[in-house]
Amino acid sequence: MPPTIRGPVDQEEIQRAQLHYQELLAQLQANRMKLPPSTTLHLLRPEFVHTNESTSGNLQAATHVHLEFSRTSELHQNLNILRAELTLFKEWLDSPSNSPSNVTWPVLVNLYRLSKREKVTPELLTSQEISRTSPSLSLKGVVEEWIGGLEPKLNLGLELRSDKAAWLAASIAEEGTGMPSLTIEAESRKTVRKARQLDEEECRKGDGKCCLRSLKVSFEAIGWSDWVVAPRSYSMKFCDGSCPHNYKPASMHAQIKARLHSLSGETPAPCCVPAAYEPMVLMHYGNDGNVATQLFDDMIVTRCHCA
Repeated sequence: MPPTIRGPVDQEEIQRAQLHYQELLAQLQANRMKLPPSTTLHLLRPEFVHTNESTSGNLQAATHVHLEFSRTSELHQNLNILRAELTLFKEWLDSPSNSPSNVTWPVLVNLYRLSKREKVTPELLTSQEISRTSPSLSLKGVVEEWIGGLEPKLNLGLELRSDKAAWLAASIAEEGTGMPSLTIEAESRKTVRKARQLDEEECRKGDGKCCLRSLKVSFEAIGWSDWVVAPRSYSMKFCDGSCPHNYKPASMHAQIKARLHSLSGETPAPCCVPAAYEPMVLMHYGNDGNVATQLFDDMIVTRCHCA
């Protein structure tokens, strides 16, 4: 049952909870890096890095960084991009001697698409914030467009806005460990289509047998917005359908139960229930009214069976 909030929550406590929330999300992402054979990881390093410092009015000093990535033979058009992240100066930040304590975090990064053609204005793609614990930019949409096209190179412009923009840019341009990396997680569209077709055949062929279905749930809609801080919604999976004899049996017991039900009705039929889960992180108010971050192991169903 959601707890009763007893007044305003300290902002520092919320910031600490948000940091813990992001760390747990990162841990979950790392665990998911144990990928199935159909999924591949591509790690790209920029072939060209150029920095240029400038100022703009009364804004903080802005340093511009030009990164150029080249397409490899493995990055073909018949790929479905699952994840694409540009990681900046992570190795530098992991070393306390290279990370000045007076940098104000988070740092705003404006991301532009650059063109080799003259007099073409850079296109602003997104503005994102990076921090010491999460020095990565999500480039999924940018990479999807690049991989789906014919351009051999991806030219990106980064505008760093920080009181230490020049130092951060220098760490990006540093040879070796300071160089940024573009990590692309992808899988063949043929594999994706095949998996989706199997799901659709199972859940939409109309026989009503036990299968996994999806539903987007808003925590506000179910009356949990005063309890759950983040996220605001998620894709809930649930099991639904009938369990005829020998269909996805969870155990020998389930098979005998189904057999008895079909012969004499002495036992109820097996039920379509979750067989496996995927963990999910929630930032929420605890019973004491303080903000807490917790990993729930049983929120997202990944597989169904009859038990």
